[in-house]
Amino acid sequence: MKTTPADSKAFSLIEVVVALGILAVTLIAVLGLLASSTRPAGEIADVHVAARLGENIQDELERLKTGLGLDGLAGIVPAGGSGALLQLVATRDGRRVLRADGVAPAAGHALNDPVRPGIANRDRYYLAEVTQQLDLPYAPGAGFLAVSVRVTWPYRLPAGPPTPEATAVDADPAREVPVNERRWVVVNFALRP
Repeated sequence: MKTTPADSKAFSLIEVVVALGILAVTLIAVLGLLASSTRPAGEIADVHVAARLGENIQDELERLKTGLGLDGLAGIVPAGGSGALLQLVATRDGRRVLRADGVAPAAGHALNDPVRPGIANRDRYYLAEVTQQLDLPYAPGAGFLAVSVRVTWPYRLPAGPPTPEATAVDADPAREVPVNERRWVVVNFALRP
């Protein structure tokens, strides 16, 4: 008995090409969705670190207060709206926060300093600008210093490969990200004597 094409159990070449085309379009769509979903995950991680950064910023301000006293710290934390800022920088993981405003650039220490190593320019991902809160200005004897901290990121990004043996903070190239391209969050807290 002879079989006809309608009775055949095999796929024709046209059916195989159409099936592969549908599979390719589906895979491209799925990969496109995956690529777009990974970017917000990175941004969410940065926001999470920035929010947690408040505790490490407070620790650095407490360290400065230990050396200067509350009145001395209030003297270097400018009033909000004055244009001057106390600047701190932090690494991308948020674990290291150091002062880097030119007055006492702890972040500019040698990278191999055994006591308090600096932060390389390429690793300065967060910039924290500290000011006194406008509605709670510091008064000697007030018992607290209310500060507002504006954290922006990314502050600097690597502009080349790292040098493993680098000891100077500017040994590796980094580019500063324009302010209008950064994300930001504000953290407020009070420091007590």
